[in-house]
Amino acid sequence: MTVIIKQASAPSLTDVATQLHDAFVSARAAIESSESVVFIANAPDLIGQGSVEDAAVAGGLLGLMRALMFEGGAKGWHVNLIAVDRGEEADPELLSAAGAVPSINGQVLNASVASIGKVIP
Repeated sequence: MTVIIKQASAPSLTDVATQLHDAFVSARAAIESSESVVFIANAPDLIGQGSVEDAAVAGGLLGLMRALMFEGGAKGWHVNLIAVDRGEEADPELLSAAGAVPSINGQVLNASVASIGKVIP
């Protein structure tokens, strides 16, 4: 089974802290249950095209995914992040692969169309 942790809008710094805390708790529970974790973040927020708060959540989810991979890659932990356009859902096939394919691990999978080729926000 795959646990999906999706970014939500963060209108305040309290929301940022709450989302990142909840993401950590959910990811830890998933790993303790030997489940894969797929984070879903807004691609524009990953490159600073949203609010400061939303960028903080996206960057925090990315950092959490990287930290989990660094700590648990050799232990068999399976974590990835899918970057999507704001308001879009991750493609079900990509989501399935991100959670199940062993060779796709510790990766940022960019499924965003809007941010491809952006030079000026």
